[in-house]
Amino acid sequence: MAIGSLHPDPLRLKRRLVRQGGGFALLLLCAFAGSLYWKVAQLRQEDQRTELRQLMAAAASQLPLIAHETSEAAGARKFQPKAELIAAPALLEQRIQWFGLGGELLLEQGKLQLPTGTTTPSPSRAEPQWQQWPGGISLWQPVLVRPSPEATPQALGSVRVALSDRAAQADLRRLRSGLLLGGIVTVVAALLVGRRMLNAAFWPLQQQVRALERFTADASHELRHPLSALRALLAAVPEELRQQPELGWRELNQLTAQLGELVDDLLLLARERQEITSPSASARNLERFDLMELLEDLIRCYSAQASERSIQLNLSPDPASFRAPIEARSDQILRLFTNLLLNALRHSPESGQVGIEVHASARRLTVQVIDAGPGIPSHAHEQVFERFWRSSDQGGHSGLGLAIARSIARSHGGDLSVLTAEPGRCVLQVLLPMAPQSS
Repeated sequence: MAIGSLHPDPLRLKRRLVRQGGGFALLLLCAFAGSLYWKVAQLRQEDQRTELRQLMAAAASQLPLIAHETSEAAGARKFQPKAELIAAPALLEQRIQWFGLGGELLLEQGKLQLPTGTTTPSPSRAEPQWQQWPGGISLWQPVLVRPSPEATPQALGSVRVALSDRAAQADLRRLRSGLLLGGIVTVVAALLVGRRMLNAAFWPLQQQVRALERFTADASHELRHPLSALRALLAAVPEELRQQPELGWRELNQLTAQLGELVDDLLLLARERQEITSPSASARNLERFDLMELLEDLIRCYSAQASERSIQLNLSPDPASFRAPIEARSDQILRLFTNLLLNALRHSPESGQVGIEVHASARRLTVQVIDAGPGIPSHAHEQVFERFWRSSDQGGHSGLGLAIARSIARSHGGDLSVLTAEPGRCVLQVLLPMAPQSS
């Protein structure tokens, strides 16, 4: 297992857990609220239908009397008195209509407005009919009578009853408001409680990470002194002794140099971590410079090393006609692109090419380091930025170079990622914020 996987970012892990837990809780809450609202709406509609059926039974029982009275010569006037009747409030929320055998309206009560275009079904239809519209619900039903127990039922007419659903809609609106308010309160409470629980759960991990960072920084700092002394002793070995095979001076010198670079890398990572957690400390050391000049000097510095393997170094576009102003720590940006360039040179074949392409937008610089190496497996596009990662597929290089490069890029508000990693073309992309225009 890579050391990078043992050294996670607790803050990012905590945020990811909060997002995942909050999203899952919100999904459960929405499902519960939706099912509850749907069930209450169904029950409320069923209550309305039950009320309509009861009202229909009472109205249907009155149809024989109304039909008999209206059939008389003076019967119609009985239902049209001269005096003005004041409708009860309940009648404003309902409407009852009695129809004759031919579909003519015999009598009606109530002031509820029916939808435009409402027609009376034929009395020959024996099944009840429901109708619902925004504002109410109605039930139409034919009325059958049996003159004698042995006779066949005969149609006498039909009745339509309608009820307003304003009360039901008001109840559902209150229910929606209550569910929304309860959901907001529940989510806020869950976030507060979850945050406290995560803080309590992550506190030991944060302490361990800080202790590991302090240990890495302290150990790296303390190791630099004996390593410097060891390199000084190796440098003091006479030339005639260096050539003796049993001494192994060349191997010792290379190993101490690699160990010194590793200690410097560990110390740099520890410092970068401290500056990420305390950005104000690093903001004081920012300077404004042209990134193209830095990259041009970098390529000039490593052109001899590339020539030894016949590798051609390219920088695009031409620094003479293109500027890329940036506000950052020049030493760290130099370290970032030095690591990327050395990584590209290390994996490029002889007589190959390594290119650096710079693209600028209104607020961002995009720098692509391109080599013709064997590429990176798709499953390892993120693992290559872990500390001491080693490719099992290719037996690739392990170290801290790419981890340091990504750490520097992110500490400056940018990022480093694998854009393309096919055999023969590997592109590592750096995103950095463009320096603000000077007034």
